[in-house]
Amino acid sequence: MPQSTMKTRQLLLAAAAVGAALGFPVTSLEVTQEQFSQLNSTGLYDSLATSILVPHLSRFFSQAAAISVEPGDIIIEDHFPDTTIDDDCHHKVEALNGHATGDLKNSSFLTGGVKISWKTASVFVDGELDAKLDIGGDVRVRLGKHIFGHHCTQLARKTMGLNVDSDGKNGVGINMTASNAHLEHLNGTWYLAFNFHADVVGTVLQWNVDKITADGCKIKILGIEIASVCGYVERHVKDKLQSLLNSVERVDAPKILSKLEDRINTAIGSVVRIPLKVPEGPRIVI
Repeated sequence: MPQSTMKTRQLLLAAAAVGAALGFPVTSLEVTQEQFSQLNSTGLYDSLATSILVPHLSRFFSQAAAISVEPGDIIIEDHFPDTTIDDDCHHKVEALNGHATGDLKNSSFLTGGVKISWKTASVFVDGELDAKLDIGGDVRVRLGKHIFGHHCTQLARKTMGLNVDSDGKNGVGINMTASNAHLEHLNGTWYLAFNFHADVVGTVLQWNVDKITADGCKIKILGIEIASVCGYVERHVKDKLQSLLNSVERVDAPKILSKLEDRINTAIGSVVRIPLKVPEGPRIVI
């Protein structure tokens, strides 16, 4: 074997040993002969490697310290385009500067032993968290009148703030992917090598849609009350939340990912090498 190749293998072995010593929670993996053969064949097997690793990570977080989640750890922000609700000359109604902000209501934990159905997501730690959603913006109402049967002349205009508060229970989990997964053989030991990736996902489990009421949108102009805006906003907020039930979405939560990195002493994106325990089978020619 060329000296450069031997040196490279020695460095890889040293890196694997250091990674295990520093505390990646899965220090060895026992795989079946079939799994080993699949991982050792030509190609990348990210899904297979991920499916093998996820139960071990989940078990680790069931037995070790959980990941704490605090208000402010999850960032939910959105902005909505200006919308014309009613384009009638007599009472034109527009929703403007719409925005939404969501946050947790209190502190909680993400633990192993996954409790929520995440469909295709490879979640190894999760929790059911109480959350709140604040939706705000402005409502502008213009009253007009047709002049000479054609041209619409504005008689009055008024803009007021709009606010919708609601709450519910969300599922939050950490999804793992073992990318670029492959086998390496160093000094007589097989290793599963991969790039560790993780992101935070969320799903709406239950929302108090019956409690969604809009404040600040009952507007009186020239003695005329324009109340239809409230019903419009409330209906569309309920429809949106209903569509989010049981769907899984990625969530912007860098603080949670940072806590994960601290717990497993592994940076997201870094290369991890785990020694394999392979049952006796046909000899593999290196």
